[in-house]
Formats: sequence, structure tokens, C-alpha cells
Amino acid sequence: MRIKVPPEALEELLQFLRRADCQAEAEDDSTVVVQVPAALGEEQARMEVDLYLKAWQASHPDMKLDVEAHLLDLPRSRVTDEGSTTD
Repeated sequence: MRIKVPPEALEELLQFLRRADCQAEAEDDSTVVVQVPAALGEEQARMEVDLYLKAWQASHPDMKLDVEAHLLDLPRSRVTDEGSTTD
């Protein structure tokens, strides 16, 4: 998953996610790529990352910058085409 964050908050978010046992790396100066190795699937990983982001944002009420982080990858549809057949 990718997270967009202000450049001045990037390093702190990386450290926060790593302390939560996530694999987090900077893709560029405002994007974090994160994986949750302990998650049982993609949906659980997304929920955990969303909770981590909310906790991280809540822990910064005194920061001068407006700390916001947004997941960039959209969830995949769980709907399948049950009418298709394979030969």
C-alpha cells in the first residue's frame, strides 16, 4: 500500500509504522510504501494501516503543520464474475 504524507512528516511516519511491525520505506519525499507482514490478507492489512494512520495523526495535535496521510491504493472489488466458465 502507498501512503501520501507531507514531506516534513515522512520520516516520523516511517518510524511509527516500523515500531508497529510494518515494513515501511520511502518511495519519494512524500510517499510511503507499507506492508503488514502479520496480516492474514489484503483487507486486514488495509484495516490495520488505516488504524495506524489514525493513531499517528491523533498523536500529533500540537504539530504546526496540518498532518494528514492518505492511502493511495484503492481497495480491490471482491465481486467476481460467477457466470464465466473455463474450459
